[in-house]
Amino acid sequence: MGKAIVVGADISDHSHEALKWTLANMYQEDDIIHLVHCFRPLQPAVGPHYAYVPTEEEQANWRRQQAKVLEENMVEAKKLKENVHYKSVLIAGDPRDEIPAYAEKEGATTIVVGNRGRGALKRALLGSVSSHLVHHSKIPVVVVHCQPQKD
Repeated sequence: MGKAIVVGADISDHSHEALKWTLANMYQEDDIIHLVHCFRPLQPAVGPHYAYVPTEEEQANWRRQQAKVLEENMVEAKKLKENVHYKSVLIAGDPRDEIPAYAEKEGATTIVVGNRGRGALKRALLGSVSSHLVHHSKIPVVVVHCQPQKD
């Protein structure tokens, strides 16, 4: 069997570009591409005049919505190139922690993610999964740069 390549998958164009780049530049016949969609579970929220705690039903519905995102990614992935070995993986948690943990567990040689093209200020305020992975992952990370977002 070939190498395992983890590709971050979500509904964005940068995720799609990361997969296209992987297929064009890294994928070889016996490799397995692990499309990993990591989502954050619904969290309780408390404010001055409200409190919200998600029910089990709401969590289940959220997970089903995220599973649908991954399923749509798989449909699109299979259109890009024939005879590619894919494994789809849905993980609840912080992608900065869960993606490298999954990649290590699977013995992946590389993690490939897209970059939203945020400027330095937005990246500093909102955080960046790709930036965190580059600085903290034990496995090599490829960041596929897409067109910058318009502010």
